[in-house]
Amino acid sequence: MNTALVLAAGMGTVLGIGLALGLRAIAGPAPMDVSAALGHLATRTTTSIPATGWRAWRARLLTYATDRADHARHPWLSIPTYDLGLLERSPSDYVMTRLRWAVSSLAAATLLAVSLAVTGVPVGVSVGLVAAGGLVGVVVPVSRLRDQAAVAREDARRALAVYLDLVAQQRTAGHAPGPALREAAAVGDHWLLTRLHRTLAHAEHSGHSPWDTLRTLGTMIRLPELVAVADLAATAADGAAIYTSLTTHAASLRTAAISTDKADANTRTERLTLPVTLLMLGILLLVLYPAVARLLG
Repeated sequence: MNTALVLAAGMGTVLGIGLALGLRAIAGPAPMDVSAALGHLATRTTTSIPATGWRAWRARLLTYATDRADHARHPWLSIPTYDLGLLERSPSDYVMTRLRWAVSSLAAATLLAVSLAVTGVPVGVSVGLVAAGGLVGVVVPVSRLRDQAAVAREDARRALAVYLDLVAQQRTAGHAPGPALREAAAVGDHWLLTRLHRTLAHAEHSGHSPWDTLRTLGTMIRLPELVAVADLAATAADGAAIYTSLTTHAASLRTAAISTDKADANTRTERLTLPVTLLMLGILLLVLYPAVARLLG
């Protein structure tokens, strides 16, 4: 078999898998047909067909992997409950994503290692490449989830400052603490305000106090600023005037956001120091090259 042909086929396969995964990550899932989904929900079925074959095996594997991850103690193996609660993702979805990454990276690394082994590359290099591919499949989904959760929490803190101002305005208009929290959340279309409104409406219908519900939500998604808002609302329920406290807390959140932006800008500036230095050195060498070449010649 022609070695160049095998190498080209292997590299083409790896490139195709990489392009497919990249397009899948960028494009996301296919849009849902709302009418078909509503029709499916409206249709009552009396019997359910159990999964068989590949689907049954996949369901059993997913259940086993989720259960093992739920009982794991290492942070890289366990299920990040707080981050998943913030992003409103299920543990099974997170485990499935990790399994897909692991299988895809191992398959791509194995194909590349086989292609390199055919060309005469030592076996140790191929084994190391496969191990590196497996490590990438394990690390990348966890790092992506942590980054997404960190970005979402920072975004939630910024939106929470606006929410506090809206609650303060509702209180000055004469609304009670509970309705003020719910009506302020119904004003905007930010994802945090939408979730707060949904949570507060559910608490009202179920008979729970809104501040206890907000406190539980803040604990579940690890957002202490929301827990502080719940504590302020609880003091307002006891008759305390909290307008000043709300506006002060909102101002402190904005100050913290500005400090975070300044620190991020300083970090980005420091990262540019080395590239700018290398660029200036390259320009200097380019300018001095004719004179140095003339002197040496």
